[in-house]
Amino acid sequence: MITPKDLAALPVMAGVRILAGVDVVARRSVKEVAVLDVEPLTGDYDSFYPGDAVFTSLGFSGGESALVDEALVCLINRDVACIFIKGSIPYEPSERVVAASRRRSVPLIRYDSGLLEQIITDARGMLAADAAASLIEEQLRQLLDARATCEVRRRFMDVTGLAGSRVQAVAFFADEGDPLVLSALRAQLSKSLSKVAPCLVIRFGEGLLALLVADDLDALETGDIEALTAGFGRHCAAGLSEMLAADGADGAIAEALGCGEAAKRTGRSVVSWEMLGPEAFRIARGNGLLLERACAAGLGRLAASDEEAGSNLVESMRVYVECGGETALAAERLCQHPNSVRNRVNRARAVLAMEDATDKQLFAYLSMIFL
Repeated sequence: MITPKDLAALPVMAGVRILAGVDVVARRSVKEVAVLDVEPLTGDYDSFYPGDAVFTSLGFSGGESALVDEALVCLINRDVACIFIKGSIPYEPSERVVAASRRRSVPLIRYDSGLLEQIITDARGMLAADAAASLIEEQLRQLLDARATCEVRRRFMDVTGLAGSRVQAVAFFADEGDPLVLSALRAQLSKSLSKVAPCLVIRFGEGLLALLVADDLDALETGDIEALTAGFGRHCAAGLSEMLAADGADGAIAEALGCGEAAKRTGRSVVSWEMLGPEAFRIARGNGLLLERACAAGLGRLAASDEEAGSNLVESMRVYVECGGETALAAERLCQHPNSVRNRVNRARAVLAMEDATDKQLFAYLSMIFL
């Protein structure tokens, strides 16, 4: 956004002084540049629009303050962004003009010198650059906000052919991807789940991914999944997502896959997102670029300190986290005195620029780093 303050700072202008509206000079938005250089009272002011930055030398007034006052009040009532007055003719705004300026929040600004043609060129160049930057910003915000739009849903529908406002995903893994087991499981899942809601069961990586979509979708529970896979005994592990809005279909898939991996790792038949607890943060780290990079940045600072000082902060803090922040237990694991571990924790605190953090905050951050 370009403001009157930005225009007042143009190098081509000199001797700038605010006559009225000091408090709003940095808040008004300038949309265009206009010039008042002829007798204004012979017609109307329809050529001036809200958001205009109006430049005038007051040449039309012949030095008559009353005529200037009338013109400025008319401009202010058009809700222009601001009025720049060149100081070639002595003029101080009357109480009437100041009151109008205050009422409509339109600042009056005097400037002593500056070629009008150059001022207009520079001001319009600034406005054009700002408009271009605003367009790019808007496009980037749309990109960042894609999850808040129907874009995810549209792409999901295009790929799967499924339509509905609610979605739930289930990931299945069986016998390390044995094709025969997966084929039998897929057939059973397709037959059973199609009775619940419109669904698609597809091969995904080393397992299967089931997607259910409907406007009135009833959420599957872990017991439902256990019943579906009972015939496969210990050969099957499954991960169940939350039921989400279709705009979050990508999130449902990521949840299901993460839960499925957790089920395989822990030897459980079914793991749902609600069951994960802190494990959910490990999955979020793997699927969230900023979270992953934030953790990598902290780990990188510890590693850089180790390289520079020949220390072992990375390993020490990893053990400290694995021991739940218990200094004595970590010292035993590291074959160190507890005071040595405390010193390393304090060094890590300094390296991570967390001197003002509480012990709980430091431990929480270290825990995220070493997930």
